[in-house]
Amino acid sequence: MKMEGSGGDNVSSHGNPYDINGTNFIPEKFIKKIISEYSLNKLMETESSLIRQIQDLDSDMQTLVYENYNKFILATDTIRKMKTDFREMEDRMALLSKNIAMITDNSSKVCSSLKEKRDNVSRLSGINDLLKKLKFLFELPNKLKQFCEDNNYEEAVKCYLNGVEFVNEFKRFPSLEAIKVDCQHIVQRIRDDLYKDFVDEEKSSQDLTRNVSLLLSLGESSAGLGKRLLDNAQPKLNENLESIKIADSPNVPLEEFMELGCGIFLSNLSLVIASFSQAFIQTTELDETLRLESQETLKRFTTELMDNFMGIMEHRLTSEDELNNIQDAEQRDELIKALDRLYRRLMAMGTLMPNTDFAPCGLDLTFRVTKMDADMSLQRIKASFEKAAKDSSVELSAHPGSSQEILGSILATLVLQMKSSLNKLQEFCRADLQFAQNVDFRQKMAVVSVREGLVVSVFKYLAEFGKNLIQDEQYSNLTWLLLAKLYLDIEIGTVEYMVNSVETEFDIRREKRNQMYKLTNVSSLTTALNETAKALVKEFVSCQGNYISELLKSAVLRNDLMSVSHEPKGPSQQMKQVIEVLTTLEKQVDSIFPDSDSSSFLRSERSSDSSRRSLSTNAGNRGPSRPSLWSHFDPNMATNIQKLFSERVEIFGNVELHKSDIMMAIVKIGLRALLECMRQKTLCNYGLHQIQVDVLYLQMYLWRFVNNESFLYSLLDEILASSIQRCVNPTLLEASTVESLAEK
Repeated sequence: MKMEGSGGDNVSSHGNPYDINGTNFIPEKFIKKIISEYSLNKLMETESSLIRQIQDLDSDMQTLVYENYNKFILATDTIRKMKTDFREMEDRMALLSKNIAMITDNSSKVCSSLKEKRDNVSRLSGINDLLKKLKFLFELPNKLKQFCEDNNYEEAVKCYLNGVEFVNEFKRFPSLEAIKVDCQHIVQRIRDDLYKDFVDEEKSSQDLTRNVSLLLSLGESSAGLGKRLLDNAQPKLNENLESIKIADSPNVPLEEFMELGCGIFLSNLSLVIASFSQAFIQTTELDETLRLESQETLKRFTTELMDNFMGIMEHRLTSEDELNNIQDAEQRDELIKALDRLYRRLMAMGTLMPNTDFAPCGLDLTFRVTKMDADMSLQRIKASFEKAAKDSSVELSAHPGSSQEILGSILATLVLQMKSSLNKLQEFCRADLQFAQNVDFRQKMAVVSVREGLVVSVFKYLAEFGKNLIQDEQYSNLTWLLLAKLYLDIEIGTVEYMVNSVETEFDIRREKRNQMYKLTNVSSLTTALNETAKALVKEFVSCQGNYISELLKSAVLRNDLMSVSHEPKGPSQQMKQVIEVLTTLEKQVDSIFPDSDSSSFLRSERSSDSSRRSLSTNAGNRGPSRPSLWSHFDPNMATNIQKLFSERVEIFGNVELHKSDIMMAIVKIGLRALLECMRQKTLCNYGLHQIQVDVLYLQMYLWRFVNNESFLYSLLDEILASSIQRCVNPTLLEASTVESLAEK
């Protein structure tokens, strides 16, 4: 129950006489206080509250009693019973104390009476133990001899070690020295017999391990024993290696060769390693320094043998004959299984030797095989492409119009060969292969062997092949154009498609940890192919332009234009030959680099009459007044005026990869050569008239080969202007006369 105290009394909660729940509660003071301070209503409320609290406490007390009634009864019974049991126990303890006192008294009497006899028994027991030891010592040489005759060296060593303790115990007796000497002679014989087993090739590793343990017990040096154990195993392992070398021949099946290597040599070496480790490394009988020295000795021994073994394995598995055989699916599967078997055995050996792992050697060998496989695939693709290029050169010479079929065939063959090579290399990543589970190996193989070694190398080779093609006389000029078109087709989609395919199929990752492998950008490959294509087209244009130049120059150089004594009868024969050559060349170029729009077709289909009318106007120097201008003006002044208004024509600039641009570039080279040739000649009036007819003839037929007639007319005007300047007495024919002669 709780009741508030007076706020005026400065009394702690523990000493407050008005706190109904406190220990110092005084009812009289509490009653007086509330009567003096509370109103009647509050007194009645306080009374009601106290009554309720009292009733609640009574109810709680009654409930508590009811709930614990049985416990109270049981506790009462237990206390009553304990009083009875303790009375009985006190009686028993008193009786027990009395009995113990009696037993103690009797024991003292017995000990006193038996003391002399006990001393005699102890003395006799000591004499008996001494006699047993002496008997053991005297019988020890004979026992050791018997154990030696039975080849029971374990018991012999055990007896000797026990006997050594006794000999040391009785070494003060000179009579026992002879026994000690006899035992040492016998133990030396045991040592000699145990050492003989080290040079016996028929002894198993278990026997040698037992001998090592016995010799260590006899105090032999662990270093010397380890060397003897390894020297004993060396001849047999060398014999295994020699057998593998003999089997390193194409005449021996790969399965038999791998059995000699993995099934015999590595098994024997593993047994030697296990025996040596059990005797000198895993044992607790040697201290840490000796175990580390033994571990280093085993590592040197094993490493030397494994270097020779891996050299033989690499020679066979990477031999040209072996790699040539893997073009067959069955032979390839056999080689891959052989590599996986070797890798698994090398991993197993790593568990036998601490701090030594031969598995990376297996991964390196497997990687070299994949790299050589990729290189051989690359060489086959190169050879196939070179053959296709040569065949295409022959085919184009016989059938110039078959370029699209040839292009499709070369590209399809190239892509199929690359995909076939990739599928074969993918077999090295099969899920059932243990070495394929190594992420670092997969990434290195995918990047170095496949992506860079095969796919990227193919495209780099194509670019390099195109650059060197120009200097190879086996290929026709038209082949340059064909390969340029092929490179453009490869650049557009093939490069990115093949590189993306490799990165997807071989899961090439580009995380920071894989940046140790430098990846060639696709853009650099496409740029190289595009540049090679442009170089081929430029070289084609240069060669064809030079040929056209020779034809045009022959019209000037072979004829003495100064000694012409009659009016021209028509265009020169060389000019007609130029048009014929360009017509044939246009068809060939169009079959490889057709224009993407219809402008060229429309130009070729235009009315020749309207064209000639247009061109004849240009032949009159672009207007009716031009001939009169050339007739009345001083030739030098007219030429200079023409140069002021003529357009500058770039002759040896970049050539766009379209038919019209290619033909325009060829025509510009030829006309430029003709212009330079005219500047070196001196003409008479009739010779000038011949040049005038030839220029108009070229205007009439060259328009269909070019995509910019203004350049064409500018060059032709320069040629005519240069002819006028080089003429001794220049007078021009009428435009109508020139046109009629050019049409003949």
